[in-house]
Amino acid sequence: MKTLSKAIVFLGLFVFVICSGSDDTKTSKTKNPPKMQKFVTYSYNDPLAGIEVFRLLIPGDWKAEGAINWVAVPALPAKVNFRFYDTKSRAEFNLFPAQDYFWTDNQGFLYTNPPGSLRFGTPVAQPIDLHTAFTRVIIPKFRGGVSDLKIIEEKEVPDLAKLAKGPPAEGVTALAEAGKMRIEYTENGKEMEEEFYAAVSQFIINLPGSYYSPGYYINYWYIDLIFSFRAEKGKLDAQTKLFQTMLYSLQVNPQWYAKVANVKEYLAQLVIQNIQATGRMSQIIAQASSEMREDQQRAWEYRQGVNEKIAQNFSDYIRGVDQYYDPFAEKRVELPTGYKNVWSNNLGEYILTDDPNYNPNVGSNLNWQEIHLAR
Repeated sequence: MKTLSKAIVFLGLFVFVICSGSDDTKTSKTKNPPKMQKFVTYSYNDPLAGIEVFRLLIPGDWKAEGAINWVAVPALPAKVNFRFYDTKSRAEFNLFPAQDYFWTDNQGFLYTNPPGSLRFGTPVAQPIDLHTAFTRVIIPKFRGGVSDLKIIEEKEVPDLAKLAKGPPAEGVTALAEAGKMRIEYTENGKEMEEEFYAAVSQFIINLPGSYYSPGYYINYWYIDLIFSFRAEKGKLDAQTKLFQTMLYSLQVNPQWYAKVANVKEYLAQLVIQNIQATGRMSQIIAQASSEMREDQQRAWEYRQGVNEKIAQNFSDYIRGVDQYYDPFAEKRVELPTGYKNVWSNNLGEYILTDDPNYNPNVGSNLNWQEIHLAR
């Protein structure tokens, strides 16, 4: 299933295991060798949870770095921060950690917990709009060391907002806006351009008052679904096909999703009981179930449905892939357009080439099969 990945919701979507075989991309030496691109499957296993978190396709000569950080914060216990990059071209696909916040109109609470303080590990802050989130939080936090920064374009992405908003929940008013912002800047003497995506989501709960006190609301809000594509100036659009392939191939393990949801609920119970969870996270994660309850299954299916729609409609924002049917995985896979021959193997690797005479089975101990456009 094509997906933008539920794990992005916990971004606060990782060092990777490369499922690579032998060097099967060698071609005969010619003056103008045919165009060729190899993709490999990367899988990340959470050392604390003891299960796979996600997998995705990346170019075979790219590198990856990052990790999942577990913290004793009920609002956001798992934060994901990863970078996939090409050392030669400086092209990157980044998954950034989500930022969680708390707000209320209860003046008594704000008197003892003013903006800037922490409530159970979550900053107390008034909600902001998406533009402010980009310019005051995301870019300063993740690109604070650059110079000559300019905003080139800003655009809404409604499908991403729907994903951030999530399924309806009784007693909760959910709001969300999402979009992208393209920027240019100078970093280490190189002119770069980068396209950020993000959402601002709010989950508001109205609490009734009494004869002695008025009602008030609490608002758990997030800057999440933060990811970006970047390259040297003038080269970003040329990398679109690679970025889109990586994004669409990102798949999250539902068992890990369930474990995060259950850890979140358990931490909330400890807060209610005034029990400290700091220092006990390894035990809590190990004990938390990785099985989905019925309500969690419904939420997962809702998000998967939205992800499917996003994958279908996201061509409005980034273009350049075709669907192929992979007989090994028994599913469709998105791969860049512009290649005449495409091969796959049972390790989740793909070779795309313009050379009609190229056969990756020659000199290889792997089983490669040519695959074709899905119908």
